[in-house]
Amino acid sequence: MNQNIDIMADLDAVGGIVARAESELAVGVVLDLSPLESLVESLCARIESLPPGEGRHLQPELLALADAFGRLGQSIETAMDDVKAEVS
Repeated sequence: MNQNIDIMADLDAVGGIVARAESELAVGVVLDLSPLESLVESLCARIESLPPGEGRHLQPELLALADAFGRLGQSIETAMDDVKAEVS
């Protein structure tokens, strides 16, 4: 169960990083998302190592995180389109 608490804390941390990145992007701050890669890889490995069925309670948080990444991706695409329009 302690591993689940650690996983939940890391899910919250990743969600916070993604939310902060989206806020920073909205005001024109250059993003550095490189720290996310190792954190997400570690988190995924720990989730995959859970016994079958034990991670079911993580599903709502994982879906919310997937949505957050989707929104960030859309925001990045919009920002890139804006930059392309400015330099054209």
